[in-house]
Amino acid sequence: MGKCGKGTGSFGLRNVKTHGLCKRCGNRAFHIQKQRCGSCAFPDKKMRRYNWSAKAIRRKKTGTGRCRYLKHLPRRARNNFREGTRPPARKKGAAGNARPQTSTTTSTT
Repeated sequence: MGKCGKGTGSFGLRNVKTHGLCKRCGNRAFHIQKQRCGSCAFPDKKMRRYNWSAKAIRRKKTGTGRCRYLKHLPRRARNNFREGTRPPARKKGAAGNARPQTSTTTSTT
């Protein structure tokens, strides 16, 4: 059934895999004979990226993952990348510590 021709019938007989998992990007785009990933171009040092596919760039861009390093940068930048020291002493009664006083008496008229 379906041995002749290249159409629908012959697709069931194709059980030899051309692509495997890529070590770098994890996609099933690593060509086994060519030893090259079609998604990220591994083992090339530079990642594969073309401006004619803006959506593909957007999917892989910074911010689509955990950003383990980047998510701490704004806080560290606020403190001038201070590390291994005690924080400077704060003034007593500073604006950051004081809360506005609220009156507890309510009048019902």
